[in-house]
Amino acid sequence: MLSWENVKVCVFPSALPRGFSVSAVPASQTIRTPSWIAAAVGLLVAVGFLYSPLLLYCVKQWWSTPEYSHGFLVPAFAGYLAWHFRKKAPKVLPWPEPWGLAFILLGAGLFVVAGLTNWAQEWVKGFSLVVILSGAALLLGGWRSLRWLWPSLAFLLFMFPLPYIVEHWLGWQLQKIATLASTFILQTVGYPAYAEGNVIRLHEHRLEVANACSGLSMLLTFLALAVGMAILIKRPWLDRGIVLASAIPIAVISNIIRIVCTGILYDVGGEKLGEAVFHDFAGWLMMPFALGLMWLELKLIDWLFVADLAKASREEVIKDKTENPAFLFMLNNPVLNPDGSKKQKSS
Repeated sequence: MLSWENVKVCVFPSALPRGFSVSAVPASQTIRTPSWIAAAVGLLVAVGFLYSPLLLYCVKQWWSTPEYSHGFLVPAFAGYLAWHFRKKAPKVLPWPEPWGLAFILLGAGLFVVAGLTNWAQEWVKGFSLVVILSGAALLLGGWRSLRWLWPSLAFLLFMFPLPYIVEHWLGWQLQKIATLASTFILQTVGYPAYAEGNVIRLHEHRLEVANACSGLSMLLTFLALAVGMAILIKRPWLDRGIVLASAIPIAVISNIIRIVCTGILYDVGGEKLGEAVFHDFAGWLMMPFALGLMWLELKLIDWLFVADLAKASREEVIKDKTENPAFLFMLNNPVLNPDGSKKQKSS
């Protein structure tokens, strides 16, 4: 049971005995103090009031715009990240942490600037929301709380639509790349295809690479998945960096393959078959296909970068690596003893 002495200690640090720290107060007691509850509720109400128009706008975009339909899953996955890393949650809450107020003031300043300039307003306001939530975590739970929650808070950035100028430029570039690359592949495999702007002409068929076919939706969704995978996988930072760097080319390649297959099906089976079977259904297939490419990429990384093989004994290498025969050439390495240790050079 919480006693007045515990409350007094949490609310008034001066009441602590000499040599005792606020950080020694358990989190279960800290969150019951009137000041902590008042601060948490006040921040929640203020954030909800200020950002409710932005959140409603985001929901409309998720519902009506295919490029941002993944937005419904972003808050849920952010919550999962917080649960997944729950072991990093602090056992004590040494609050208030003054640096949290600095984060909150910075976020509030960004919110005001976005409203006054009207440039990339929704995205800048979304970024300011992430900064304010980071400040709230820091204020109410200290630096350990922020280190625990930062992956979840950073992932929330995928909720917000890109600025129009960025979205328009990126969509146009993706359309151009998809059209030219698809035309080149079709010509390479023997089809008389040529490009007119964002239209691919193939015999009597006219295959338009419209905005919906630019691959922007695929790119944004797959980029969010790649970031989530990089956060969750237990691998070296180099592996995670490779996964993130490959997300964009994998998404672009997947969209090009979809367009090429659609063009071939148009030519072989006719326009009705192309529209009914592949043009729409391929969009659903491309995400599993892209994830499969990323899985193959991780397997290739495992094959290229052998972790701690020099430290392993001959028996450990045989036991753990026989599933990858390419590793077995290390077993007969002349510089290693049978137990895996390095041979001494003879003088």
